[in-house]
Amino acid sequence: MNLQKPNSNEAVQTANRSRDVAPQSGICSRCVDGCRGGCDMFHATFRGRELLYPQPFGSITAGADKNYPVDYSHLNIMGYALGARGVDPDPDKATFPAVNTETSFGVTNKVKMKVPIFTGALGSTDIARKNWEHFATGAAISGIVLVCGENVCGIDPGLEFGSNGKIKHSPEMEKRIREYRRYFDGYGDILVQMNVEDTRMGVAEYVLDKLGVQTIELKWGQGAKCIGGEIKVDSLERAIQLKKRG
Repeated sequence: MNLQKPNSNEAVQTANRSRDVAPQSGICSRCVDGCRGGCDMFHATFRGRELLYPQPFGSITAGADKNYPVDYSHLNIMGYALGARGVDPDPDKATFPAVNTETSFGVTNKVKMKVPIFTGALGSTDIARKNWEHFATGAAISGIVLVCGENVCGIDPGLEFGSNGKIKHSPEMEKRIREYRRYFDGYGDILVQMNVEDTRMGVAEYVLDKLGVQTIELKWGQGAKCIGGEIKVDSLERAIQLKKRG
């Protein structure tokens, strides 16, 4: 059983011409000589690399659309709320707006949260950069943890290194932290995630010592995404600049 839709996917704007397709390969059941195309195979013949990225790249988010035989929507969990505390057993007081969702994480230095929610890691992608102000404002007001993903400093055009080869100044990272703190009121935090390249450049030391960040995350692997952490460059000069940073 193939749970994906090979050769046809809205994320890369490809589609089959035929109503019926071979379930394993995704090829149209009538692959016609002279077809003007639309499926993955046709586009890959001429513009193969573009099929690596959801389109229009940098303006959308995309998720996997596997159709699993069993889904959480097939289940109904009928349970009881036992051991609730903090609300009087009075129907006029025990109303849903009266619930307390506050929590915290950490051992020595606890971080308080209004709601136990962390965002996904919003890192070096254009979609995260373009919409960061919205994410940061909403997360700060809601009192949740906003995760600044990996490689933000690494692709920052204004990045400066000190004489020790470590990060001295990153305008993009400073902007992201500043926009979160504009509405921060003591709940939640901005968490900076780092990959191997980030640790080599000294991102941890930079955000902790110079920008006052209190929470960091060392990344061990890629998450379950349609495509993870990919960026595009628009010039040879930009590609060379990023290549030099490793």
